[in-house]
Amino acid sequence: MPSCNKCGACCRVLTLPQSPDEVRQIAAVTSILGMPSDHRFAAEHWHPLTRAEAMQRNPLYTMQLKPDAYLYRCDMLGDDGLCKAHETRPSVCRGYPWYDEPPRDMPLADPDCDFYEDVVMEFVVRRPEM
Repeated sequence: MPSCNKCGACCRVLTLPQSPDEVRQIAAVTSILGMPSDHRFAAEHWHPLTRAEAMQRNPLYTMQLKPDAYLYRCDMLGDDGLCKAHETRPSVCRGYPWYDEPPRDMPLADPDCDFYEDVVMEFVVRRPEM
């Protein structure tokens, strides 16, 4: 598991393909059906951001997202930069910064982030030649 240098970049700006209303609807349905779902966590802890707010919170990452992306912040980011729900965080959090896209070499909000060193650089070193 990558270590964390407490930069908090992974929680300042998050994205899902669903709007806030869709997230709440999916969370409600999966809850009623008793299905595991990251949307229940997101509905409870993720709050919408405007693009301007996201640019203030994490500009380097936000600039790489599609202009119409649904942007969120997580209220589980502690003042110390640590996730207050780290053990139970959803897979979408565990997938930062690529989510459902293939890993690629990309600058992160904090180049000194241990996630960058442990995961991104490992991928860059191991990726096959194109």
